[in-house]
Amino acid sequence: MADLKKIGDLLVLLGALLGLIQGILLIVPLGFTLGFVNVLGGFLDGLIIGILGILFSLIALVNSGFLKISALDFGKKNKFLVVLIIGVLMLLFASDLGGILVIIGAILWML
Repeated sequence: MADLKKIGDLLVLLGALLGLIQGILLIVPLGFTLGFVNVLGGFLDGLIIGILGILFSLIALVNSGFLKISALDFGKKNKFLVVLIIGVLMLLFASDLGGILVIIGAILWML
């Protein structure tokens, strides 16, 4: 069971870092499109999606214990549930692959 928690920690870390990188790349004007298709069908602008990606990734990193920012910490209870919900929000709004990795990592925490 300890191995599944370590694998879950690794997946949450990789998913949050991937979401953070994708959010930064969506904010920085590169002169070309990244080919990012949002689940909501392009409802949000790339700048807003980038900001949401960075915010959700930072919340996932803080609540999984990899980063210490007191303003983004949701307490000591139900870390699994917080990270799972942030993974779903990442999947819907910000980073598809990063959100999937965070969700799988949170589920492995529970097992």
